Amino acid sequence: CRIDSLNLLKLAPGGHIGRFVVWTSDAFEKLDKLYGTHETKSELKSNYHMPRPIVANADIDRIINSDEIQKVVREMKTNTRVPRKKNALRNFGVLVKLNPYALAARRAEIKAHRQRAERKAKVQKRRETNTKAERRAFYEKMVA
Repeated sequence: CRIDSLNLLKLAPGGHIGRFVVWTSDAFEKLDKLYGTHETKSELKSNYHMPRPIVANADIDRIINSDEIQKVVREMKTNTRVPRKKNALRNFGVLVKLNPYALAARRAEIKAHRQRAERKAKVQKRRETNTKAERRAFYEKMVA
């Protein structure tokens, strides 16, 4: 891989660093000319300088656990369980909380269902009593 056209996918395929790369001293000098150092700008790129690290001390654990930071940081939450969302279409209690009229609508639906069942039973009973012999006798009576 040439220094002028470095390719991260060729140096570290799949984002895993581990490819064996041999660097020469000329390659390091060319890198300094191409990207510059922390003290000097790049000679080959216009107005490019190396980004400086934001954190001067890389020991983050020590910084976070220091007394100065721990005094300012709020306490860690102990119970962060979020209650499980219930489906209002399957859970009638949740539906009533969302829509109080659902209870009255369900009662009206049950009442209408019972009335239909009663009417259906009456019609069925009437059909059972109306036998073929009775229909024939009625017909004979009407024709005569």
